[in-house]
Amino acid sequence: MDRNAMGCAFALTLAGLWPWRPAQADTFLPPRVETYLSGNGRYRLTVTPSADVSLPAREDVAPANAAQARVERRQGTGWAQVWRGPLRNPVAPSWSVVSDSGQVATFDDYAAAGHGPRVVVLYGATGRSVRALSLAQLLPADYIRALPRSVSSIGWGRAHAFSADGRTLRLRVSIPNNNGRDLSPAGYVELALDAATGQRAPGYAAALQRAYVRAAPAIAREQLRWEAAKAFQRAPLLAPDTGDYRAWNHYLTEAYRRLDPGGRGTAPKLMRVQLQAGRADLPEQRRIVDALSNPGKDPRALVFATTFAEPPEQAGLIVSLAKAAQDAPAGCQAGRRVYVLVDDNGAAAAAAALARTGATLVRIDPSRPIAQRADVLRALERD
Repeated sequence: MDRNAMGCAFALTLAGLWPWRPAQADTFLPPRVETYLSGNGRYRLTVTPSADVSLPAREDVAPANAAQARVERRQGTGWAQVWRGPLRNPVAPSWSVVSDSGQVATFDDYAAAGHGPRVVVLYGATGRSVRALSLAQLLPADYIRALPRSVSSIGWGRAHAFSADGRTLRLRVSIPNNNGRDLSPAGYVELALDAATGQRAPGYAAALQRAYVRAAPAIAREQLRWEAAKAFQRAPLLAPDTGDYRAWNHYLTEAYRRLDPGGRGTAPKLMRVQLQAGRADLPEQRRIVDALSNPGKDPRALVFATTFAEPPEQAGLIVSLAKAAQDAPAGCQAGRRVYVLVDDNGAAAAAAALARTGATLVRIDPSRPIAQRADVLRALERD
């Protein structure tokens, strides 16, 4: 990968869509009803996921649509309900615990560990929500950046538990390691929260400082990468100086994000058109027609470019788009922006090629640097 491709990777990192070090792929089973027992066996917590597992895992929803909890206390040979009600999690928590006195803590949103405002949620013995905390409220930003992560989740800790007296929730937090290829933590540190308030318990700061010392090399390494990523985001985007396929994919994605008003944090549909003797064959032509004809099937913005070795095969791409537009329904892209890798010489022809679809052509001109969006620059200054 060339220097510009690395820069694009950093850019995607800042958008939360590209890991700046190896990240494991994720596989999640559908959420299911889970039951948890307290350490003394006197309390039982049952968590039922939302019936609508398509709910956005990081957004709040109406209580009736959220995951539900039921806490019971052992009574003789059976169980008596203590409380029942909605949890703060839209779909389900990743896992939960119940204390020996009936308090509840949930951890993370389903398939999104470490993200969002519900990394830890505390509930009192009657079901009252005590406090919800994000990872940023538990750990410093530079520490979080150094934590192991997967495509969707941050490996911030595991095996959390209430103290025996129920006064504190003891978080077993990962300590980042300094091996960029090893996603396992260097160890764990125990950080305690007051179970009644959700505030940091005595000793929290000292324990975190000890973890900071152990994690210092990893934190320093990631800080350097983070600063490089921010520097790339501030700089104008340049087209790759090679024909590397991945480098151009990264460039096209970042160009879209800089040019589209709603592009930040989203991914386009890259249409890398393969040409043979300057034209697309029949299967490739059908693929272009299908992409133009069915915006409802895939709502992502379309970005067209060729699978070139240098130079870009601009003329052949425009001819293929014009032919596809004639075969697609008229007005099929009305009100939508379609991005095409084309310079000044091909701009008018590209616009004419797509005119029948009703699309607004947005050029990605590889000969011109693309400035960063003003809102992103402001956010970088705040970071």
